[in-house]
Parts: sequence; structure tokens; C-alpha cells
Amino acid sequence: MCEIHILQILPMYHVHGEEILKRSAKVTKFVTFNEQEIIRFLHDNEDVDGIILRAPAKITRAIIDACKNVKAISGAGVGLDNIDVDYATKKGIPVLHAPKLNSQATAEHTVCLILATMKNLIQFHQETKKGNFNFRDGQFTYEVKGKTLGLVGFGTIAQKVAKIMRVGFDMEVIAYVREMNQKKMEIAKSLDLKLTTSIHEVFKESDIVSLHIPLTNDTRNMINKEFFHMMKPTAVLINTARGGIINEIDLYEALKEKKIFRAGIDVFSEEPPNKNHPFFELDEVIMTPHMGGISVEAARKTSEIIAENLIKTIKGEKPSTMVNYNQLFG
Repeated sequence: MCEIHILQILPMYHVHGEEILKRSAKVTKFVTFNEQEIIRFLHDNEDVDGIILRAPAKITRAIIDACKNVKAISGAGVGLDNIDVDYATKKGIPVLHAPKLNSQATAEHTVCLILATMKNLIQFHQETKKGNFNFRDGQFTYEVKGKTLGLVGFGTIAQKVAKIMRVGFDMEVIAYVREMNQKKMEIAKSLDLKLTTSIHEVFKESDIVSLHIPLTNDTRNMINKEFFHMMKPTAVLINTARGGIINEIDLYEALKEKKIFRAGIDVFSEEPPNKNHPFFELDEVIMTPHMGGISVEAARKTSEIIAENLIKTIKGEKPSTMVNYNQLFG
């Protein structure tokens, strides 16, 4: 039997997944992403059976066209916006990911950003390190109890955030869904929160708005100045979903002009962000480097699942984490 050959682009989120791959296949690893180098490698190595990658690496149409015998492509986590899934499907290549495995980590990180923005944690930390203990004089933080949390999206992560903030902090919660269904209504009832099909209602009523929708052609730059102008001047925006959902210039201007109070941002439209990104000049933004879902526990489990499922798919199995299963085999 011929040895399986895997092309790995950038390190996986946990070394455990890489160890699984190495036990099952020959692995060629690129520690940086260069589209032309990847294309040349695929042209010169037609025995590549599978590709595994993590952002900011991308699988473009040009890379897919260079895949001669690739039987599967896998992202390193839940996100798929760095893979041209439609074109891979057109070429008959299964695309894999690891949905929901990092939902607890991302939900906890969302809560962390909510509390950090409401308590102005970073600025207090920085001033304390400078020895400026008196910075506290005249400064006040905000409690979350009794305030309204608005969720844009009501998937697994949003539901976990809702439970933490509703049960743990006694917040009111309102969640936007595109359409109602029985399952969502039952979950909402169990958490004692309100569902709405009006995204405008969420932005108008909430003290904190947290984004939990995927990045698609329809949602790119969806959250813009129209929504920021609806928000309370004391309101906070949290994004642990995808950076491209927000029009970042509009958010910058809304913060600078005091249209809204603060923002907690884990994701950017381009990653890593340019060193001159306008958010960097604002004290009103708390930022982290797209690491909301990268807990030790989530990274290990995710890397294990995607490594095992990539090997299984190459061998002819059809795991449930195949995002284009219905198009290819339905």
C-alpha cells in the first residue's frame, strides 16, 4: 500500500494533531504561507493526498487547480473562510473542519472581553504598572447585572454565552435569529431569553452586543455605521466571530466620535492586522489576536479530530465533519 502524503501549511493548533499525522502519513510541512511556493510544490509532487492548513494560510482557486490527486482538504478548526469551499466542491474535493469543538473556549473568551470592556481592565492594568495608583480616582466601572446582552446569531457559542451571562450575571438577553424554529425557541425558553428576527431591535435595546455569525458574502461588512448609530452611547460591541463582519472604519469612527462606549475585538478583517490599524490608537478598544477558541483543551481535541478525519477521508471514509458532503455524495 502506498504511503499517504499530507501537505501541512503552518503549524496545527496543538502538537498532538501533528503527531497523529506523522504516525499515519508522510508529512511535508510549510511553516510559512506563500501561494506560489505551494502551487509549485503541488505541481512537483503529484502524490499529495491531502492538505491541512490554518489561517492566515488560504486555499485559493489557483492552489486547488494545482491539486492533481488531492482527496481532501482540512482547515485547522471551525472556520472555513480561508478555503474556497465552492471551488473545491466543483473539483470534487471534500473539505473538512472541526465544528463546535472550541465553542466553550470561544464563549469564555467572549465573556472575558465583555467583563474587560465593562471594567476597563486593560487601562487599569497599564496605569497600575506605571505606578499611577491614583488613576482610579474619579474612574468608575460598570456592572453587567440587570443590563441587556444582545446576541447576533444563536448558535452553539452564542447559547453558551447566553447561559453564562443570564444565569451567572443575571443579565437580560435578546438574540437575533434569521428565522424562528422550534428548537431555538425551546432553547430560548430554557434560558429565559428573548428571540427576535429584528437585528435592529438587538442593536437598539442592548447595552452589550456580541457577534456570533459566520463570514459570508452576505455578512461581509454587514455591521456598519447604520448599526452603530442605533446603539446606546454607553453600549459595548464584542466580536469573537470573524473580523470581516464589521466595517472596521465605521467602528473606528463610532468609537472616536463617542457614538458607542467601547469594543472588545478578537478578530480582524485582515490577520494579522496592519501595524497602522486605526484600532491601535484607541483606548476604547480591547484587542486579542484571534485566540478566543485556542484553549489547551480545545486545541488538543480539535487537532486530534481533524488529523484523524483527514486520514479517514483519504482512505475513503466520509466523516460527519465534511462540509460539502451533500454536494459530493448526497
